[in-house]
Amino acid sequence: MELDYQLSKKDFIDFLKLYLKDIIQKKLGIFIVIAFVLFAVLNGQTFIWWRFLIALVASPAIIWLIFYFIPLVISILRLNRIADKDKAYFNKRKITLLDDGIKTESEHEVNIWKWQAIKSVHSNDKFIYFILIDKKAIPVPKNIFLSESEAINFLALVQSNLPIVTGASTLQVSYKNKKPSYLTGFICLIPIVGLIVGIIYIVNGISRYKDKWFVIMGAGGVLVTVCFWYFIFYSNTFGFKNMIAESSQRQLNSLMKAVEFYKLKNGVYPDSLVQVTYDNSDIWIYDPLTPGEHVNKSNEYNYQKVGDHYYLYSSGVDGIPNTKDDIYPQVAKSDSAKFGLIRK
Repeated sequence: MELDYQLSKKDFIDFLKLYLKDIIQKKLGIFIVIAFVLFAVLNGQTFIWWRFLIALVASPAIIWLIFYFIPLVISILRLNRIADKDKAYFNKRKITLLDDGIKTESEHEVNIWKWQAIKSVHSNDKFIYFILIDKKAIPVPKNIFLSESEAINFLALVQSNLPIVTGASTLQVSYKNKKPSYLTGFICLIPIVGLIVGIIYIVNGISRYKDKWFVIMGAGGVLVTVCFWYFIFYSNTFGFKNMIAESSQRQLNSLMKAVEFYKLKNGVYPDSLVQVTYDNSDIWIYDPLTPGEHVNKSNEYNYQKVGDHYYLYSSGVDGIPNTKDDIYPQVAKSDSAKFGLIRK
């Protein structure tokens, strides 16, 4: 079988875009994990709504930048350098299927690859392409085929010639002309996963399938994940603030010991909690139940020195000091006289 074709610079760039999108979709699970880690890092330990929204947008954006935009730019620059050196690079080519491999011919170059040198063959909206064992890609435009069935027959012929590795096939054919079923949109309803899948649905719905329902499903997936994280970090619906309160209790117990040690060492209680950290940087004086835009004095546990005594407590889940849910360090009644802690 012989096929004549010609690839313009635009065709090569279109292929690169589709090829990189295919890679991202095939490795979606890995990218979800990476995006989740980035999200956790960008969002920080405490919930701040504007930081949450930035992290929500920035995480997939960073993934897209690293695994799509940067490789695309690098590939285009390489393509420009090759085209500058070889003025006939975009001239007509011929691909021939041989008994033992494939042959590509251009005006100044002939290449023959044995079937064993071809790792896999794939298909997307515009191209059929071969992946060689050295990871190079050979694109063939679909518009050279007279019909879709002819393109499918070409793929089948290649498939029948590719070698089989014991236990698995090196061939990975994916014919993607048809849109996925709308039922797959239910994946968007899964929190976290729905964020990445939703973005992919939005992009494909606009640029690939021209389908408003894909865009709507994608937007719904993003919204579901946003609401999910909102309820986890900002509301007490699932009792997460109570879990954080337990952490505050443990921190207060340790902080009280540090305050008492400061008194033992200096003869007086500290004027502020910051003084406790001078000799022990591991002491945490910020209350996770009272987050602010920055870690500063407004985030510190409530502390006030009163002569030879002191107040030390958390404002609790409601974030309001001097209410019933305030959290104090835990001290046994028999030991309370030994320490300077007092309660309001």
